Amino acid sequence: MPDKLKNPMIFWQELKRRKVFRVVAMYAATAFIIMEASDIMLPRLGLPDWTVTFIIVLLIIGFPISLILSWIFDITPEGVKKTESIEMAKQKEAPSSPVKRRLKTSDAIIAVLIVIVGILAYPKIFTKDKFEGIRDPDGKISIAVMPFKNHTGDTLYNVWQGGFQNLLITTLSNSEELSVRQYQAMHAVLKSGRDLSYASITPSVASELALKLDTKTFILGNILKAGNKIRVNTQLVDAETEEIYKTYKVDMNSEDDIFAMADSLSGLIKNYLEIKKLIEEYDSPVFSGSYCTNSSEAFGHYIRGWDSFMSLDFQAAIEWLSKAVEADSGFVNAYLTMSFTYSISGNDKLSKKWCNLAYEKRDELPLKEKLMLNHLHAFYFETPIEEIKYLKQILEIDELNSTYWYLLGLAYYQKLHDYEEAAISCEKALKIHEKWGTNFRNIWIYSVLGNSYHKVNEHKREKEVYELGLSIFPDHPFIIRRQAICALSQGDTDKANEFISNYKSIRKNKYLWHEARILSSVGTIYTEANLFDKAELNYRQALELDPRNPSRMSDLAWLLINNDINVNEGVDLIEKALESRPDNWSYLDTRGWGLYKQGRYDEALQVLTDAWDLRPRYNYGGYLHIQEVEKAIEREEE
Repeated sequence: MPDKLKNPMIFWQELKRRKVFRVVAMYAATAFIIMEASDIMLPRLGLPDWTVTFIIVLLIIGFPISLILSWIFDITPEGVKKTESIEMAKQKEAPSSPVKRRLKTSDAIIAVLIVIVGILAYPKIFTKDKFEGIRDPDGKISIAVMPFKNHTGDTLYNVWQGGFQNLLITTLSNSEELSVRQYQAMHAVLKSGRDLSYASITPSVASELALKLDTKTFILGNILKAGNKIRVNTQLVDAETEEIYKTYKVDMNSEDDIFAMADSLSGLIKNYLEIKKLIEEYDSPVFSGSYCTNSSEAFGHYIRGWDSFMSLDFQAAIEWLSKAVEADSGFVNAYLTMSFTYSISGNDKLSKKWCNLAYEKRDELPLKEKLMLNHLHAFYFETPIEEIKYLKQILEIDELNSTYWYLLGLAYYQKLHDYEEAAISCEKALKIHEKWGTNFRNIWIYSVLGNSYHKVNEHKREKEVYELGLSIFPDHPFIIRRQAICALSQGDTDKANEFISNYKSIRKNKYLWHEARILSSVGTIYTEANLFDKAELNYRQALELDPRNPSRMSDLAWLLINNDINVNEGVDLIEKALESRPDNWSYLDTRGWGLYKQGRYDEALQVLTDAWDLRPRYNYGGYLHIQEVEKAIEREEE
């Protein structure tokens, strides 16, 4: 560097002359826009997550290069040229009268970049949750209750302006989560500094008073009268911004009801604030939506039940959800989760019972909750078309509901065998949690998504999904089982044997399965990998160890019948299984399918129809069996 540039001021001027600062500004703005656009667009193009990271690394590497190039070169009307030294530039300078600087193309580009950056950055900087900061440092929610205004036109009700305020302070003070400013403090602040009448307490004045009391929230209300009815209107207001959080109204027939009104109103306010606090403490957008309960007790039980459900602790989930329903019998979300819990744990009778209990309440619900109930009802009693219709309507209202994206994927996967659509929906659920910085703690999504990729021969993505699942649920047999099937399907026998050995060990030592059940489960692994000889060997060994178990009979019978290995033996086996479980719809379906394979079409149709009537929910395989038999009967008649 020349000696003259060692002077900081000269060096600063030289940076400006060589337009280094302009290049830095343009590069930073452009890089920010590229990163934001990449974060939005690349995942939707199906590119891997590391693509965005790669682009960021390239932009970081490019920054010092752009600085060096901006020092050495300059863009002129004649093209890119090497920047002249400071001595040469001074020699060429000619004294001239000052002229107004004209706008250049680079100025317009910088202005456009600034606008775009502002648009992209605004939501990140200025969009805030309106409840952010509602709590004090000690974790409690501070609140001040203003005197209520008498708008009845009857001076007899003036006594209730301060009276209702006092009642509300007393009832709200019973909450351990609220810090309520007491009547004496309120009275002192009202009388200090200036003479305030109750009628002169506007929202602005109330905000000023609340801030003097170090509260971030205040209650403002009035008393109205129409005929014999008395109504109290109340607003819950942010003391700093005067934004209204929530409005309430309660009615009474006479002054005798005033105490009941105060209890009712304080209960509404207390539960509303406590539920908001619970949602904040849970620290997950899963609970950011609306919930049909005004009971903080019910909501607290519901959160614990939800956590137990997602951790596959179904007994604990049922206990907590039952408490939520006891606290609020109209809490529909608790009914929904209870129904799904019983369904997944295999008790379809109780699952349907809770579905019907909730369905009876649908007319009194908001649109979203009504659609959730319609979906659950369709899940049990209607076709996949109705179920998927309701799921899509829910997601139009709440597009960030990862649970319902998963349920949409599950509907495509189980009931229509549309594996591409199943993968798309499940991936959206995982992407939502990725943006939240959380994990989707539902073991089935990794099995459903992985097998969907398996069915469409995207095995690389399938393996990635299983690895992601195991990072959240280490050594979970559901996922290891699917890893074994994937390895077998691709001919990697050594890897598959490793997975199967691990799977058997976990089932035996952690889940305490007996040997026959483990062998039968391994037989299912080989069945799904289309290795029927090994599947049959494992099924027969399981049946030898547990010869009276109808499940062992059914497993072998289905393999023999469905794959035309020994249909007659398969029919005999499933008929023995039905002797102990005559109403098992799956066993009946297997028998009907065996009768069809034997050419006994009329008998097969009757058995399959009986099975269909007993099914717990829609089953695509059962539907296809009936369709195939009906076609065979038509061909025979023709």
